This record gives sequence, structure tokens and C-alpha cells, in this order.
Amino acid sequence: LIVGGDLPEILARPGSVFLDMCNRFKNFSVVSWNVRGLGDPDKCAIVKDALVSAAPALICLQETKLRHIDQFQAHSFLPSHFATTLQYIMLLAQGGHTHGLELDAFSLEGFISRRHTLTTTLSSTASDHHLTLTNVYAPSNHRDSRLFLEDLLELQPHISGPWILVGDFNLIRCASEKNTGNLNPSLCKLFNETIERLGVMELPLLDRLYTWSNKRTCPVMARLDRAFVNPAQCNAYPNITLTTLVRPTSDHAPLLL
Repeated sequence: LIVGGDLPEILARPGSVFLDMCNRFKNFSVVSWNVRGLGDPDKCAIVKDALVSAAPALICLQETKLRHIDQFQAHSFLPSHFATTLQYIMLLAQGGHTHGLELDAFSLEGFISRRHTLTTTLSSTASDHHLTLTNVYAPSNHRDSRLFLEDLLELQPHISGPWILVGDFNLIRCASEKNTGNLNPSLCKLFNETIERLGVMELPLLDRLYTWSNKRTCPVMARLDRAFVNPAQCNAYPNITLTTLVRPTSDHAPLLL
């Protein structure tokens, strides 16, 4: 998670995954993206251009494949106002999540690091608003999916107030979320039961059916990237929406919340 920059009024753009949150305090947006590695300088430049164009207040990246981020490396893939004012960076090596915080906009109240999730609780420096944001990168090997879902349930007692879960869940909920129709019914059932037990609702994706493609001639496509919110988040930001950004790289579409 990268938090930073001014909080401009963000307008929906064609072809973007966009979650717009507004209340009487702030309007802000969140980008979530499985970038599939940031080891190549040219790819970092593409990612940076996409993030600059989206102009989010918070950024959640998955599968960066970076074990350490210094200031120089941050400049290669983050908008300049994020990289120059970044005061807190954490990388969850196994999942490749990046978390960062710009203290001009938010202050960090706490964080929970798990193998497949990184959760931060943030408070606004301009209001009494606070938010818990969980950046998710679920295992692609479905032998580990049950453990991942158990870890999600273990987070719930630590959450107070508005909560957003966003990222690459590497699971589908029903056959319509994969163009081949192939699915594991027991995993779908377990995923849906976990969502219900968490007490969260999924934000509908307004502009596309699938967020991932294997990019082959006859591609397999699926909806793997998602955003969930709890009732407190819905009450704080009742006009929340979700769409998709144009995908300049990676096999996942960026989500703009």
C-alpha cells in the first residue's frame, strides 16, 4: 500500500477500475494492481506512467517481487510526489505487497502483516476519519487457498470502523467469472462462505467481466481482482464505485477504487 500525494477531486475515466469514495471530509481514490514484477526498469516506467495518470491518493501493489525498496527504487515506479515524500515503506516479501504512508495526508495507527495480506489502519490528518485497508495477494496454488481464507477470518476481530479489502484474491465465486466455465465448486463455496462470515460486500465491477488474462491466442480469462467493503465503509462513503484502468502491462487489470 502506498499512501501519498494531494487528495484531488478524481473523476471517473473511461476504461478505469475506479473506486471513488467521498464524504463531507474528503474525496479520494485507491489504485490496486498486481504488477507481476518490478525488476525491469522499462516496466517500472510503464507502471509509473499509469499511476501518474490515475492520480490516486493510495496505491496497493501486489506481486512486486521486490524484497527491499529504497528511495531510488521507489522513484522508478511511483509518482514523484509519492516517492519524494514517502516516510514509511514496508514490503511483504512472500506476497510482494508494498505498503507506504505519506504523513501529510494520513497518519499510520498500526499494521498487521500476514503471509498473503498487509493491513494498515490510517487516520486522516485533516479530519477525524479513519480507515483500515487490507492489501491482498492470495496464493495462486489452490492447495493454500483454505489457509489464506482462514487468515482472512482471523483479521476480522482486529478491525474497527471502515474496512476495505482489495487486491488479487486468485479465486472465483461462480462459473460466470471465468470464460472457460471451469471451476472448483468446493473452493467457490468456501470463498463465498468466508465473505459472508467477514460481513463484507463485494463492490460490483461496472465496466468489464474479467480482470486477468493469460494473454494467449485463445485466452483464459477470469475475475481474480476484487474489492470488498464492510457496512461502516458503506456508511462513511455511500457513493463508492468500482471500475477498471487500461492495462499497459501485466496480465492483471489495475483496479481504481
